Amino acid sequence: MLRLRQLADPRNDSTMMDIPVYFKLEEIVCPHVYNTYGEAAWSFFDPRLIETLEKIRERINRPIMINNWKEGGQYSQRGFRCIKCELVQDAIRDGRLYVSPHMTGQGVDFDVQGMVAEEVRQWIIKNQNILPWPVRMEAGVSWVHMDVRGKDDKKVYLFAA
Repeated sequence: MLRLRQLADPRNDSTMMDIPVYFKLEEIVCPHVYNTYGEAAWSFFDPRLIETLEKIRERINRPIMINNWKEGGQYSQRGFRCIKCELVQDAIRDGRLYVSPHMTGQGVDFDVQGMVAEEVRQWIIKNQNILPWPVRMEAGVSWVHMDVRGKDDKKVYLFAA
């Protein structure tokens, strides 16, 4: 059974929202969002993404790393991205449309300790019956991009960017 903690929903004091057991907020948001909104930023996520990430982490039984900026690491844009993030700013500067699941709380990039990205993708495909929601994954990259903009007719949909 999926374990989620509860936190008072900052949008409505009388309700609670589920937050993950396996992930801290700073691991899945950029520093701009974390420093501006704090715990209220949980409300920016599509609950399907959080539930799916938690299920994968629970079943794969290995640490998953999304962002590590809080510990001085190099990753800060692999989870929720805002308009201040460099990847978004680059797109704006280049005049490109940037409509990413990272900006809607529906997508993350991650690594799983002790596994290469293709092994993780194959594990997810093999174990897709555990996924609570359909997902999309980017094929052929050295990290795992996963989002919940999946097609309802397939549990796992691979795409090339």
